[in-house]
Amino acid sequence: MGLKEQLQKDKANMSAVPQPAYNDNEDSEIIISKFYGYERSPIRRAVMLDLRLKGGKYVSLPYSYLTKIKFDPSESIELYISGNHVKITGRNMHDIYEQLIRHRVTFIIANPTDLDTTEESETFVKDIEVKEDDS
Repeated sequence: MGLKEQLQKDKANMSAVPQPAYNDNEDSEIIISKFYGYERSPIRRAVMLDLRLKGGKYVSLPYSYLTKIKFDPSESIELYISGNHVKITGRNMHDIYEQLIRHRVTFIIANPTDLDTTEESETFVKDIEVKEDDS
């Protein structure tokens, strides 16, 4: 078989439209609580982390510049990302931490008021502080 015949045979076996690794029609974000959400598919990663602060301000930071995560289960999660120090205070944030280290959290929302009406066993995000490094 010549080169021309081999190429025609290979072309007949190839699909013109590549098949996606996941279905774009599916909702790619799963919301676990009113305080955070993350990517549904374990093979997908979030590009940015969207932080929704008290007072209505939003800050989005790139996962590609995340250098360190500290987690104190009794108090807070601290992120060092793109010249910023982010402190997330609350309780029952173990799942948020687990998804952050996998770059899957898409957003975290601070409780808009000081009133905590969530069940004691549920995740609660009291506040999010973002401080820029002065260097």
